Formats: sequence, structure tokens, C-alpha cells
Amino acid sequence: MIPLAVSAGYLVLAVVLSINAWSAPSTTYLGQGPDPVGQMWGIAWVPYAISHGIDPLYTHFLNQPAGTDILWNAPTALVAAVLWPVTAAFGATVTYNLVMTLSLALASFLAYLVIRRWVPGGVLAPAAGGLLYGFSPYMTGQLLGHYNLVLSGVTVPLALMLADEILVRQRFRASTLGLLASLLAVVQFFIAQEVLLTEAIATIILAAVLAISNRDAVRTHFAFVARSIVWALVPAALLLAYPSWLQFFGAGHVVTAGAIHGTDIYVTDPTNFVVPTVAQLIAPQPAVGISSHFTGNASEWDAYLGIPLILVLVLATARFWRVPAVRTAGMLALIIAVLSLGPHINVQRHALMALPLPWWIPAHLPVLDDILPNRLMVYVDLAAAVILAFSLRMLWLLRRSPLLNVAVAVIVLIPLMPTAPTPTTRLPTPAAFATTAPEPIAPDATVLFEPLPSDDYVHAMAWQVSSQFAFRLIGGYIVGPYAPGVAALQDLIHSLATAGPGLVLSESTRLDVLGRLVSLGVDDVVVGNNALPGTAALFAKVFTAPPVADGGFLIWQVHGSRG
Repeated sequence: MIPLAVSAGYLVLAVVLSINAWSAPSTTYLGQGPDPVGQMWGIAWVPYAISHGIDPLYTHFLNQPAGTDILWNAPTALVAAVLWPVTAAFGATVTYNLVMTLSLALASFLAYLVIRRWVPGGVLAPAAGGLLYGFSPYMTGQLLGHYNLVLSGVTVPLALMLADEILVRQRFRASTLGLLASLLAVVQFFIAQEVLLTEAIATIILAAVLAISNRDAVRTHFAFVARSIVWALVPAALLLAYPSWLQFFGAGHVVTAGAIHGTDIYVTDPTNFVVPTVAQLIAPQPAVGISSHFTGNASEWDAYLGIPLILVLVLATARFWRVPAVRTAGMLALIIAVLSLGPHINVQRHALMALPLPWWIPAHLPVLDDILPNRLMVYVDLAAAVILAFSLRMLWLLRRSPLLNVAVAVIVLIPLMPTAPTPTTRLPTPAAFATTAPEPIAPDATVLFEPLPSDDYVHAMAWQVSSQFAFRLIGGYIVGPYAPGVAALQDLIHSLATAGPGLVLSESTRLDVLGRLVSLGVDDVVVGNNALPGTAALFAKVFTAPPVADGGFLIWQVHGSRG
């Protein structure tokens, strides 16, 4: 009954935090910005693809005519498939909100369970640790836009549990633990591959810390660890061979020069450890003024621990250094916190010193250079949760004062409280795209929207979902370049549209625009209210037939407009 009560408490807190989304869950989503819309597109895409016999890992419904690799853009194929019934019944936005809400509660509960391995005999201490982890600045920060990373918070305690069994306890067969690790790796691959890589990095660091601290046990434990790794790697490699090949070497795979997001942008500002951001409920204006100049954005300012928690971590680690769990958690937290700083120390968007930090090495290695170092803080938060729980339990055993225990927990946890309720965004669907595509767009037509679907304007992707994928899109919010010819067409359209309604279009230019549309396979052009002011006037001169007006949209058919 106690675990049930603890999990229910976490769920209540998660619902309170996300309550604004649940007031209208089909039209309002947790978070802000374009990323949630792209992820909801992926939630809807996988069931559609499977039900229509299409490869769910590659799509031609975005970035026509080239298509795009789903694993780079919306990698949660497994989750989308499992939650297919929810999406079919209530829509992708409800599924998105459900995953966000349940992930907070489940991550907290799993952290509570794993903490009890080192903090037995009590409930409140490990429950406080679970609360710290599941509602940490990392988790609530990512709640602003990355449901796959919030969901990944569920797998981190599971990874720690398996690592503890394989590296330390070794109570089960190596084959059993290896296969469980393999299963977790495959699941994580289809949630967030970045987290799979960082879980591997954190496990390697954990193994190194344990080996250094327990040299005498290395010889007796090594063979078991090696067997477990073999049992984990072989099935994982077999199961992930095709999707990995498709992602990195298949047709249309993403090719970039260096890291996709850069290596010195999404890093931890050292002051973030003690300076709260807009994501915290208690954030004085001077602190917000400082944190607003961190690199990256609010969802990636994940390093806040607060002075009270840092004091507890330092004092507890020093006081209980001889306790293996505390010593290991303290060393792990320190090492990974340093790694989260990135390849260089950045303070207020300025490199403080040219001296490279440890993360400089992975920042210059293929694949690893795409990891965002600030997101390593999830492992620091879990290590901190273990130390906090152990400290509270020892405080109780030494003093037997409920008031003192509660006071310490409150002083440590209150500064970490997230802004509540979590910010939300409304995602209204125009009547023209409520159930299917408007006339005259034919089924499976390729459509050019203006504004072009991109990270600046993702609405057309949401309309594609609401219309049951009735059409394909030029462009889209994707990782990687647009199909050849799209960027050049956009440049031409924008340069002509800036002339406004008084545009004088020569016949050669008209045919040039039309020819580019035809070469990309565009069947229809849809101009919305947010397009550049001269866009409608431009296409009125490009096409010989007048547009169809529907709910604020102007729709032209490309076919038959050459004359």
C-alpha cells in the first residue's frame, strides 16, 4: 500500500503541474515553441504509416520530394505505436499531454524504488529523493518542449538499477541482466538516442568510479560484467542494425558538417547551479536577469540545484564518505556536472577561458558531438536524489526529529519548485483542415504552404495531422537540409513577394516560378494569413486561374497553369 500511496502522490503533483493542458487536452499542449508540434506529428505519423503499409521510419509526407528520416526528427516510433489506441481515440495532442504527465509521476516513482536499494527502512526519505529527481529542473525544463526527453527520465532509474545489478550485486544470471539491458537499450533507441548514448557514458563513468574505489573487487566481478555486456550488445546490435544503417547510411540520410546544434550552445552555465531561471517558481527578478543570458533556451537551463541542496550534497558526501553509495553518487555527480559544462566554460554566453574542458573530446567525435551537454544534468539530479534521501534517513536515525527532517527537506526542495502550472500553448485547427484537406486539394497531393512549414512556422504540420495525412508537404520542421530546389524557390518567392500587391511579373519570371513548382512535384499552393503581404498577389499573377478561398486560405492548383 505504501508504494501505491507514494505513486499516487507523484501523480497528483504531475496533474497539478500540467492542469492547464488538461482543461482542453485536444487543443492545448504542455510547453511552448515548435518542438512539441513536430513531436505530435511523429505521434500521429507512426500509426498512420503502419496502418497504410508504409515504412514508419522514413516519410515522404514531409520535405517532398526527397522525404526525411523519422529517426532524426521524431524518434519515438515505439512509444507512438504502443499508444496508438489513445491517439486513435483522442488525437495526438492528448497522447502528448498524457506522456508528459505520466512520465513525471513514473520517473519519480522509479527513482523512489531505486533509491530504496541504498536507503532501506524508510518511506519519506526515498520519497523525497524521488520527488527531487522526477520534478527536477531538468525534467520540468524539458516539460516545456521535449516529451521524448521527459519520457527518457523514466528509463534513467531503470538503467541505474541494471547497472547496480551488473556491476555490484550480481544476484541474477548474466544472461538475464544482459538481455534486460539490451531490451532497455532498444526501447531507449526509439525514444531518444541521445539519452541512450548518455546512459552508456554515465554507466562507463559509474563503472570507472566503482573500479577505482573498489580495486579488490574488480577481479572477482569482471568476468560477470563482461558476460553481461556480451549478452546485452549482441541482441541490441542485431535489432538496431537496420534502423541505425537507415539513419546514418540509408537513402536520404542526414548529412551535416559538424554538430547539428553546435557544441558550445546547449551547455551548462556555471552560475546556473545556484541561479534559478524562469522555470522555477521562486526566481527573483535579479536572478532571472542573470539566467536570461544563459546560452540555449529556457527548456535547456537544467542545472539549477540551489545553495541548500549543494550544501547538503557536499556535507553529506564528506560526512559519509566511507558509505559506498554516498561516495559513488557524490563522485558521479561531480564528474557529470563538469561534463555538462561542455567543451569550454561559458558564462553569460561568453567563453570564460580558452582552456578545454573534458567534454571537448566527445564534442569533436562523430555522433557524440550531437549530444547536448546540459542534458547530462539528469544523471546529476538522480545522484543528488540518492544523497539527499540517504542524508534524510541518517538524520532521522541520529536525531529522531520529524520536525528537523521535514525542515531540511523543505529547505532543500522548495527552491527547486517549478513554475506552476506549466506554460501551455493552444493549437487550434482551422475548419478547412479539421477532418480532411479542403477542395480543390486532391488526396495525396503535394502542397506548398506559404509560409513554408519550418521551425519558424509548424502549423501546416499540425493541419496535416488533423486532415488525416490527406496531403504531402514541401518543407517541414526537420533535421537536415530541404529537398533540392526548395530553398532556392523560397528565396525567389520572398524576393518577389516583397514588392507587395503592385508587383509587375514578367512572363519569363512567371514561367520560372511555375517551372520550379512543377519540378518539385507541387500540385497545390496554399497561402495563409501569416504569409508575406505580397505572396497572394504574386501567385495571383503566376497562375492563370483564380484561387479557391476557404476559411482564410487561398488555394491554387498548379496543374494546367502553364498557359
